Amino acid sequence: MTTPSTHTAQYRILYRDTDSMGILYYARYLELFELGRTEWQRDEGLRYADMEQEEGKMLPVVRAECEYIQPLKFDDLAIIETTVHSWTPTTLCFESQVFRGPGGELCARGKVQLGCVTSDAFRPAKMPEKYLKLLAEEAPDRRGRHRGDS
Repeated sequence: MTTPSTHTAQYRILYRDTDSMGILYYARYLELFELGRTEWQRDEGLRYADMEQEEGKMLPVVRAECEYIQPLKFDDLAIIETTVHSWTPTTLCFESQVFRGPGGELCARGKVQLGCVTSDAFRPAKMPEKYLKLLAEEAPDRRGRHRGDS
């Protein structure tokens, strides 16, 4: 069984990111997941903006989940690890884990599922061939819907 590679991104928690309790506001974790999957694409030589401009397709979020384990606080360094959880020709699900610093404790984990649509009419569409080729190489055993996918 092939294990897809894990891509890593990092983000320093700013004061503006925290709530009145001094911890990272809960919705910001979804932004960290977005940073992780955006950098995953960039690390693989794909740019989301190119998909929209050149292919006329977009990947809007259709489902998101997050489990909060330990709080991140102002000035913590968040390490976001992102892998492909599952994919089909029209959907892509990423799994993310957020740690406090390199080798630090797990603070949150979750999944975000994206659906490919045309950018002009928001109609379901097949992902661009370069994405499908990459996914077939990177995560062949992750093709198809998996437990927890909608």
